[in-house]
Amino acid sequence: MIHYIETAAQNFSSHQLESSFEKITTPPKVRTFIVYIDVNMAKGGSNRVYLACDEALMKQIAELFLDEAIDDEETLKDFALETANMVIGSAKVIAEEEDVEPFSISTPIFEKFDYFDFSYDEISSLKINNHTAIIATKEI
Repeated sequence: MIHYIETAAQNFSSHQLESSFEKITTPPKVRTFIVYIDVNMAKGGSNRVYLACDEALMKQIAELFLDEAIDDEETLKDFALETANMVIGSAKVIAEEEDVEPFSISTPIFEKFDYFDFSYDEISSLKINNHTAIIATKEI
């Protein structure tokens, strides 16, 4: 599943942010806006998908959509939720196009603005225009 989310994040980076995208091996220790979406597989089983973006990346995303500089934390939280919804929703479409087991996604939930310290089964760390994003999945 993480492959589809990485692909969706890369598409978001390229098409929405017009930014470079690089997969890195170790998640950096940086505070991030952490959001999760629960994914329910059609044949049973569920995963929690985390998307964590550092403050600079969230500001870049918010400014892109609002066309003005954003500094307030509530607006950045809202954009963290919307970004997770766009990326994981896009991953759902990519998986369906590749004829993989369909899945449904829940409403995104804001967890916290802090270091990513959740247990996970798979993780992927990304550099998007020199900013940090973390994708992680955990079977629930």
